[in-house]
Amino acid sequence: MLNLLNRGMRTARGRRVAFYLGVDGGGTRTRAVLVSGEGRIRGTGEAGPSNYHNVGLEVAGRQLKQAVDAAWAAAGLDPRPAAAAFLGCAGVRSSADAAHMVSVAEGLALAPPGAVRVENDLHNALAGGLAGRPGIALIAGTGSNCLGRDSTGATFMCGGWGWLLDDEGAAMGLALGGLRSAARSADGRGPSTPLQASALALLGLSEVDELLARLYAEKWTVDEIAAFAPVVTRHAAAGDPTARGLLERGAAALGNLVAGVARKLDFPGGPEVVLLGGCVRSGPPYQPMVEAAVRTACPAARLVEPAHPPLTGAAINVLRYAGIDVPATLTESAAP
Repeated sequence: MLNLLNRGMRTARGRRVAFYLGVDGGGTRTRAVLVSGEGRIRGTGEAGPSNYHNVGLEVAGRQLKQAVDAAWAAAGLDPRPAAAAFLGCAGVRSSADAAHMVSVAEGLALAPPGAVRVENDLHNALAGGLAGRPGIALIAGTGSNCLGRDSTGATFMCGGWGWLLDDEGAAMGLALGGLRSAARSADGRGPSTPLQASALALLGLSEVDELLARLYAEKWTVDEIAAFAPVVTRHAAAGDPTARGLLERGAAALGNLVAGVARKLDFPGGPEVVLLGGCVRSGPPYQPMVEAAVRTACPAARLVEPAHPPLTGAAINVLRYAGIDVPATLTESAAP
């Protein structure tokens, strides 16, 4: 924990004010927030994606700088090192991942050396979703991940292994399950399912045997394949048992992520659980199935609605990292 309360900068009136930098760096966009020690949000900024596994460290650094500079501009101030910085970054899993991004942030002088903390971006989603309270955040968008934090400050992550190793229950997992079901249906190993015709339509194919070349010989993106997940959901809602089974297995897998986190941490009264991400918050039929699966896998869980977005979570996290008591409510404020 850092003791950074005395670091800061002078305003035009000569009053010393410390600013703390929170960053939520994702695979789609990067957002930055400047917050005072009193919990007043002074400025926010936005730029493109900064998952360095996808865009490289150089591009990730440029996106970080653009977002942070925009936050300083929104605060009416020239860019400068903040008193401390917390970066929640997509793609950060290992200590080496964190070290790479710390090096980038310190190289950009976002905060003084030794005053930068980097974690997975799920830390921001958890802090924002539960307004800083202990509990568990389950995210299922394109991919899936689950993070918990208990009252001692201990954290544990379950999932987040990507589509090749995991993501069951997220859009990519449901989509791959749908495509596999289509293939098995074609050669008689599985029941007839409308997923077969829908898979061909999604990929622009005229016959099922073209799936092989399309998926193994041609380029495709995760987003292209994950776009099949809503189709699987629609077929499940229309009564296709194959699609319904995919949703049931996906929901159970997500419930097991929550249970896995709860077993590793201390939640005496049971954890509050917030569901985040477009896949798991898609409404019927899937969202109620996931909610039921969470309650089955972790009976003590209490499902709650998200309190704040991840960017607010980044503000909470940087204040917590700096050793500052996080106010009950973070407020917007005009630039000093």
